[in-house]
Amino acid sequence: MEISFVNNEFSTNIDEVIAFAKKNDLKYVELSKIGEKDIVDLSFNEASELSVKLSSSGILVSAIASPFLKWSTKKQDFSIMGENVTSEEEYFTKLMDLADIFGAPNIRIYSYFKEDISLDDLGNKLDIYSQMALDRGIALLLENDGMCNIDNVNKMHQLLEIYNFSNIFPLINMGNIVATSDDYKPQELQDLVNTCQYFHITDYDSELKRNVVIGEGDIDYESILADKFSDICTILSLEPHTGYPEDLQMSLNMLLSYEE
Repeated sequence: MEISFVNNEFSTNIDEVIAFAKKNDLKYVELSKIGEKDIVDLSFNEASELSVKLSSSGILVSAIASPFLKWSTKKQDFSIMGENVTSEEEYFTKLMDLADIFGAPNIRIYSYFKEDISLDDLGNKLDIYSQMALDRGIALLLENDGMCNIDNVNKMHQLLEIYNFSNIFPLINMGNIVATSDDYKPQELQDLVNTCQYFHITDYDSELKRNVVIGEGDIDYESILADKFSDICTILSLEPHTGYPEDLQMSLNMLLSYEE
């Protein structure tokens, strides 16, 4: 396995991010927010300069943490990389351009803000983006999010089983599963874990009702990921969501202890 981390979980200052990665011998980072800008709001020149800085430091970008489809199906206005675009499809094309600038093989996506959309309609929309990404050699990571239509294990399992996308993979966020009291079937979760290439590593304490350092919450990653620690294709991306940069170091230490 490889370990990555969502950059703004430690800092939005890229120099501090690079220093953290080097200190811990990490070669991957997932880009979410740089300075005051979300990654998708960087201009072409800003993204290009950042890409050069990362690559010259020996840091690879594991994924673009985009907000793609974390909005209503009725959304009309789109802006990316400092440009207004006229459609969701044009936005996605620009998003793939951004991934190409960083050499990122993965893009995080969602499943629209909860509203009246059928599984078929969602699947058909995702199929369009799956094909567009396939042509560019990019994988899409579909996260379970409590605010979106695919918010639990059952729905994720159902969608991916029906459509069997070749390049859309589940981005399982176990913290979200615990936080939403998802009453999932263990086999469905295991089926998703088996197909995962990329995980968001979060932990959640259901009594305290908040995110905590990895290993201090309800999630038994040592058991869940038992077969993934030796898989060189798997990326575990740390995202503690506690708001304290030092917790990223503590979470990393705990994750490394599981591997041992």
